[in-house]
Amino acid sequence: MLGADRDIKGFLAKCKEAAEYIYSEASVGREILVIGHNDADGLSSIGIVAGTLVDLGAKVTARSVFRLDDLVATVPQGYKGLVIIVDMGGGSIGELESKIRDCHVVILDHHHPDKTEVPSDWTHVNPHLYGISGDWEVSASGVCHLVTREILKGNSKFAAIAVIGALGDLQDRGEKRRLLSLNEEIVKEAQERSLLSVSEDFVFQGRTFRPIHQAIASTHTPYIPGLSGDEAACLALLAEAGIEVREGDRWRTLSDLSDEEKSKLYNAIVAHLARQGYPTEIARDLIATVYELVREDRSSGLRDAREFSQLLNACGKTNKAWLGIGVAMGYRSWLVLEAHEVLEQYRSSLKRGLEIAMKNKEMMHHIVIVRVSDEVDVRQVSSIASILSNSQLVSRERPILVVGQEGGMIKVSARASPSLVEMGMDMGEIMREAASKFAGRGGGHKIAAGAEIPADRLTLFLLEVDRRVGDQLRRFSNH
Repeated sequence: MLGADRDIKGFLAKCKEAAEYIYSEASVGREILVIGHNDADGLSSIGIVAGTLVDLGAKVTARSVFRLDDLVATVPQGYKGLVIIVDMGGGSIGELESKIRDCHVVILDHHHPDKTEVPSDWTHVNPHLYGISGDWEVSASGVCHLVTREILKGNSKFAAIAVIGALGDLQDRGEKRRLLSLNEEIVKEAQERSLLSVSEDFVFQGRTFRPIHQAIASTHTPYIPGLSGDEAACLALLAEAGIEVREGDRWRTLSDLSDEEKSKLYNAIVAHLARQGYPTEIARDLIATVYELVREDRSSGLRDAREFSQLLNACGKTNKAWLGIGVAMGYRSWLVLEAHEVLEQYRSSLKRGLEIAMKNKEMMHHIVIVRVSDEVDVRQVSSIASILSNSQLVSRERPILVVGQEGGMIKVSARASPSLVEMGMDMGEIMREAASKFAGRGGGHKIAAGAEIPADRLTLFLLEVDRRVGDQLRRFSNH
């Protein structure tokens, strides 16, 4: 069925089938273990599924993991409950079959599957099996929402969390960074439930509650060289643009600016980038479609869906996934305060990681290699790759590979530009096939993928990736 024509009706029917199975297992008191990836989409997915099961009164345990080996280790030997794997597993069914075959398993994923068939007592819900792209049409959290709304009989209480997951997975590929296809249908669903509003504005962090200079300095997607992470430079920029940062004793926020002031700010950033020798196109991504969770307080840091996704990502990448899962499930109070502390620490760490990465770039024939030292947590490698790719700081014509190391293993995170993907580039396929040649494991999406390989195989692996990228580029040029 892989590669079939789009079959949305069949996909939604599969979501309903999975929902009925999960509901039946919960109804008879079966223990349920929900395991997912440790990024924003993964934690959103866990939050949606675990939150739904808690509403049902089910016996549920939720866990977040970094890699497949951690997933396998999390499932107790001889486990008799139901294992629900979210935002993982679809591309590793063959390996999972050999390691947790005796468990009852439901996989809710959006990664390219390595197999179309699963054991008869397993359930696999994946848009790719129905000709629907999991790269940009629906994320794992969207899949989880489409399943759980059937369990809750149409209740869309987690629709906004699915939007957060999609944004965290960088699926906002439409004009002005708009979500498309099934993601957009989920947005409409959340709007109808008065959970979400949609507008167009600057996408600086904390635009509704942070002082303007802090909001600009806190923004890393896109990363603005010379401004991101530097409040003093942002204050200087605002002064140069003639924008007042205070009104009496109160710091002004971006939401206080008039249209004329916003235009001045935009032009000042463009001029700043030009002076620094960076592409002025970076500024285009600063004005985009804004998704707001209207039931969240403006000062909570959870109202803007992209900021919410970054909070979840920070929790997942710093061994504090339990905080992010709790917030995604709907818990607030001290959990949110602690999660924000984690986010601020993560931003500082990420800034250091980006500074290291920008000093360690090298070109191969067809790819750009960015190496980070052991000062950088390998869980941050994917975030650094996304920021560099989306901010156009390295290359738009070549895929970027960010390389980090933990012990004897190398973690590689790869990104291709949307224009390369439109031409036919598939980084998920390249990373999977190259890693498999050198005792590693790889895969992912066409635009964003990753791999883990033994450290002593790194050079051979990079040469193989470079060769495969070159082969794909030559195929594009011949058509």
